[in-house]
Amino acid sequence: MNEEYRKQRYTVWLTKEAVDKSDSAVIIKKFANRSDFIEKAIHFYSGYIYQEQHSEILSDVITESMEGIIKSLENRFGRLLFKIAVEMAKLEQMLAAINEMDDETIERLHKRCVDEVKKINGIIKMEDAVKYQRRDDK
Repeated sequence: MNEEYRKQRYTVWLTKEAVDKSDSAVIIKKFANRSDFIEKAIHFYSGYIYQEQHSEILSDVITESMEGIIKSLENRFGRLLFKIAVEMAKLEQMLAAINEMDDETIERLHKRCVDEVKKINGIIKMEDAVKYQRRDDK
């Protein structure tokens, strides 16, 4: 017999309730004897305790990983928003250079755009803007 798997006798102090529960489990699960049940219970509970420790470690690792991913996405979105803002600024400067609008018209245009963006939840379509502009010209 392999020395590693050889069983040894140990003295264990248990309450009557614990012995009764183990005897019931031996019958229900058809263990060979009380010792087999106690050994299985020790392995099970040890695994449970180790799993608790590992899950705490894993949750820390997962949290740190998620924070890293979110930070990376924040940086990417920030760079993309900056690029979009630059392109929008270029368009606005070109439009301002070719259109002469008075302050009142600019103010009405701003209010209308704010209302439209609120209404459409920020999803702007060029087709809708062209249709609106053509309608205003008539």
